[in-house]
Formats: sequence, C-alpha cells, structure tokens
Amino acid sequence: MVRGTLVFTAFLILSVARPTAQSAHQHGFSDLHSSAVATVTYAELQHTSDQLAAAKKATARYQDVRVAEAEGYRAVGPNVPGMGTHYVRHTERSDFSITEPPILLYEADATAPNGWRLVGVSYLLVVPAGADGQPVESPFPKALASWHKHNNVCVLPDNAATIDLTEARCRARSGQFTNETSWMLHAWIWKDSPAGVFSSTNPLIK
Repeated sequence: MVRGTLVFTAFLILSVARPTAQSAHQHGFSDLHSSAVATVTYAELQHTSDQLAAAKKATARYQDVRVAEAEGYRAVGPNVPGMGTHYVRHTERSDFSITEPPILLYEADATAPNGWRLVGVSYLLVVPAGADGQPVESPFPKALASWHKHNNVCVLPDNAATIDLTEARCRARSGQFTNETSWMLHAWIWKDSPAGVFSSTNPLIK
C-alpha cells in the first residue's frame, strides 16, 4: 500500500468525472441512450450515507491541517483546480477503512485554520478488476462510485509526480516508478460537489 499512496496524487488530474447515469423513464419516450442504467437500492443508499457520515465524523479533526500533519499526512504533488492539494499518509495496511482514509483533500483558503480547508477524502482499494472494469468488491455501490487507476507513474524525491518518464529515467532520478496504481476514489464529504459526491473532480474547488 505504500507504493499506492506514494504514486496516486498528481495523476488524479488525468481523471475525468463520468457523467451521472440518467433515468430512461421519459413518460412515453424511448430510451434515448440505448444502454442499461445502473441501479441502486434504498438499502444501498442508506448504507452509503451512513458510511460517509462516519467518514466525516472521523476526519473532523483534520479541519486543522496541523492535526493531519501531526498524524503523518504530508502534501504530495501540486495544487490542482477541481481537486486541491492531496495530503497522503503512508501506511502498510492494505485493508479498506472508511474512517481512516489514506488521503485528505484540501483547498487553499485564507479564512481556514492555517490557510487550508478540508474538502474531501480519497480512498485506495487493492482488489482485482471484474468483467466491468471495476473492482470486484467495491465498498460503495457501482451505480454511485466509479473507481480508476493510473499507469506508468513516477514520484520524484521532492514528491513531484509525472507520467512523462520511462522507468529507467525515473530510477535514474531516484524516483519511485509504478506500472499500475491501486484503485482510487474521491469522496467530497466536506465540500459538496455538484458533479457528485464521488466525482473525480469538484468544480467548486479552484
């Protein structure tokens, strides 16, 4: 998991939020999209809401970035419009924990404690891919959350990251090269995203 937390950050800018599935129910009109619409049950919605509420409660103390830093989170990569700055806590654990996200998302805000406002969290997941190209065992309904990965990632000693170096060139610069990252997902639990709570980017973050 250490490799996953090290290499994820700057490459989230390559992710584009997927459009939200639209209902085919058009009061007499045919399905214009001609594709199956993913479904989610009330029980799944309720469980997801409970999960995110637990995550928000558990991360409330990190509204002061100094607390996050004291607990091992470090800024990795640049500030990115739509995502902010990623604070990563390197860990050996590979199991998923809703209340212990390996990544915290902050945006610069002069009115926030120490100039950084907590806007969300990011999760990593280490499981195989299914036939649909998504994790076989996702902690969130697939109708709501679309996970992604990145390839050929080089993280340099100063925590800058790039996909423009070959593995040999990355190693030559004392970087850490990863062929493929873990599954990744944002959750905008501290600053609501009009693109969706699990959208790759949050349009409100500049």
